[in-house]
Amino acid sequence: MARIEYQVMYGATYATMTNVATDVQSVSLNIGRRRQLDQYNANTGSVTMRYPTGYVTPNALWITGTYVEVKVRLDTGLYTSLFTGRITDATVEYGIPYAGGVGNADYVTITMESHFAEWGRLQGNNYAMPADTYGGQLNRASAQTGLTAGANSQYGYFTAMPATTISSTWGDWLNKTVLTMNGRIRDIGNFISPVNQYYKFAGNHGDFSDTTNNEFFHRYEKIEFSSYADNYYTQVNVVPESYATQTVQTGAIPYRTYNVNTLNSSTAQALDYATYLLSTYQTPLIGIESVTCNLNMQKDKLPAYGADEVGKSVSVLFRGTTYNCILEGMTWSGTPQQSSATFYFSAADLNNYLTLNNTVYGTLDNNKLGY
Repeated sequence: MARIEYQVMYGATYATMTNVATDVQSVSLNIGRRRQLDQYNANTGSVTMRYPTGYVTPNALWITGTYVEVKVRLDTGLYTSLFTGRITDATVEYGIPYAGGVGNADYVTITMESHFAEWGRLQGNNYAMPADTYGGQLNRASAQTGLTAGANSQYGYFTAMPATTISSTWGDWLNKTVLTMNGRIRDIGNFISPVNQYYKFAGNHGDFSDTTNNEFFHRYEKIEFSSYADNYYTQVNVVPESYATQTVQTGAIPYRTYNVNTLNSSTAQALDYATYLLSTYQTPLIGIESVTCNLNMQKDKLPAYGADEVGKSVSVLFRGTTYNCILEGMTWSGTPQQSSATFYFSAADLNNYLTLNNTVYGTLDNNKLGY
């Protein structure tokens, strides 16, 4: 059985996040989202560590606001990042006995949240955002908030966005822009990078299998299929802030209706988006919702998918059939002796695609053109 080694780095600033925590006992992380149409929230997590000398010499950095990063050790000996954010709270459990300045039963637990939480707490105060490209609006948002956000230069950065008023939080605005572009948020490091869904990644850490356990496949011990009831609609209402609502439907009433508020830059763009959403979600599907891996039983490499892997494509082999999926989010939990990770997917049929030179997402007369 493999031993899972987590590494916790921390520092007063993002640049000085070089301190390494000792005596890590357990880790719990929640990253991304569960379903494709879910709104994004901040990634969260907690870490528990032994704290034997903390009563005499407390760690001055175990306070709200300290930067923290959680990594996991790969078979190569290198560490890969799973989560980056800030401490929200630190609690200490003091045990008995205590002797010679050492409390062997003392523990400290830190809770954490990712960078997106700062955007979610910051009010827009009715800031008048002028019409611009998405990249231009992100630059203005960063100047107004003092926070950092970014978009992929090839996918979404040059999308035309309309003027708007930031009347709620900046996090609400970011969520709405991502919905408008049919994108995803990768809440990594000290910035947020919404990646448009046209951009398909290869599963660069290997894929999943119910039988094979080697350097190419991660073996899972549990799989869940779902009817995707939350992603099945026969009517779509796209409600752009500055233009008329665009409604499309199929079949007969009563409809299953999806309402979405957007920042489309024209009526035509809103209609295109509504048409795309209906074509994507009008057919009931049954597909893989999640798989759970016993990390200690992985033979050659861990499925080290962290926050920067959100939106990547993977394949899941189940009883001889390959299912192509997009990674939406994940949870990590456990101790060095017993750890597991659950990965949440959306089916390939729920994603727009037609990627040239791709054997899965680039088949003419089979794959769909995306919005």
